[in-house]
Amino acid sequence: MKKLFTTFIVYMLIISGVTASDIPGFKYNEIKEKSKISYNSANGHWSTKVNKKEDLYFTKTKGFGTYFDYLTSNKSYAFTTDCEYEFIAGNLFIGYSNKDLKFYTFSYNGSLLKRELSDDEVKSLFPDYQIIKISEFSDKTNSLKIKKAWGDLRIILLNDTDKSFDNYTFSSGNAKIETYPISGLLTVSKPGMIQFSNSYGTSKENPWYVLLVR
Repeated sequence: MKKLFTTFIVYMLIISGVTASDIPGFKYNEIKEKSKISYNSANGHWSTKVNKKEDLYFTKTKGFGTYFDYLTSNKSYAFTTDCEYEFIAGNLFIGYSNKDLKFYTFSYNGSLLKRELSDDEVKSLFPDYQIIKISEFSDKTNSLKIKKAWGDLRIILLNDTDKSFDNYTFSSGNAKIETYPISGLLTVSKPGMIQFSNSYGTSKENPWYVLLVR
């Protein structure tokens, strides 16, 4: 338990200075604390460009726990996305939930409306990444074998089950990997065994998953 706790602390120290914009291939406008975003209700477009005299706009501010609240122009509460990382991609407002291992897009009609992105939509956002789903892991061993071609292997792990993955992180003893604040994203530069597990320990409710990269 002490070892797991130490590993978790080290992990938190590592990611504390890392943002979503540090992810390879991430070319979108990350929405940071105190950022303002506008919404055009006529065409459903979001933007980081705000005309305070004309636009419906919101300011991102620290909320409860790891989540952020969005305030209206008069500083009243508008919504929270329940996502740890949010960005504008084109005209879309995208959020990622570490707990769900899912990407969402949002619209607004006085309250926030959430829709999960399809695999094709995720692939269009991250074309250089291979999508792997939780259901692809073996029911018996919770393992999955994948092949690494020349160069870095970039992975997006998506959750297509009813499980929750709060406090899950990647770790490895022999593979060389790079992890990011978006917890389901991973870069593998050296093959080996990679674990995706709960930082507070494994159990029947919180099993570990093993990627065998060859």
